[in-house]
Amino acid sequence: MMIDQKPVAAPSSGGDAGLRRVVRANLLAVVFEVLVPMGLFYGLRAAGVSQWWALMAGVLVAAPFVVWTVVRNRRVDLVALVTLSVLVLSVVLGLLSDDPRTLAIREGWTAALGGLFGAWMLVTVVVGKPAQLTLGRTIAEIKRGAEGAAAWAGRWDTDERFRRGLRVNTAVWGAVLLVNAVIHVVLVYLLPIDLIALVTTVVWFVVLGCLIAWHVWYIRKEDIDA
Repeated sequence: MMIDQKPVAAPSSGGDAGLRRVVRANLLAVVFEVLVPMGLFYGLRAAGVSQWWALMAGVLVAAPFVVWTVVRNRRVDLVALVTLSVLVLSVVLGLLSDDPRTLAIREGWTAALGGLFGAWMLVTVVVGKPAQLTLGRTIAEIKRGAEGAAAWAGRWDTDERFRRGLRVNTAVWGAVLLVNAVIHVVLVYLLPIDLIALVTTVVWFVVLGCLIAWHVWYIRKEDIDA
């Protein structure tokens, strides 16, 4: 007996490629928007450049990468919008004041936006559907294609464990982002200017690393991996 078998497309290779592109884009953003400006700041400070100019140089060196990202993608996504707003705010503040701490306020502005995002995530836990359902579906579409993403998101209607897991995951992300924002803003105003970039960056990467490690463990434990 002949069985007619249609070839089944394996979305994993394309999905993996898409996921690698996302990871690579995020790594480039970290390098050119965080590490390069910070390295430039401390390099210029070691060369005797004033705090104001060292901070402004970090702003100006990040701008071309952000503009290139927007031009390449032909759209302004949420991340690009936040980064552009921070750069514009930095330039405006820099023109209005020659106080280097005024320029350093942009670190607090970035953290405040992260805190607002965390607060929004907490709201979605109790109002409507949790943010991780929307974010997870985007990741699932990259990894599994549109049909796979729809199947993953469709579990919301039938799987109580899936719903609970997404709510808990969203709540943890929201709470951590909100608390980190408060800590970040406090550090900006209390630390010596030369330490702000280093300390806040290290704190953020430690917090983010712990959060991602918990996230990976939890979504596998609860079987909600997109």
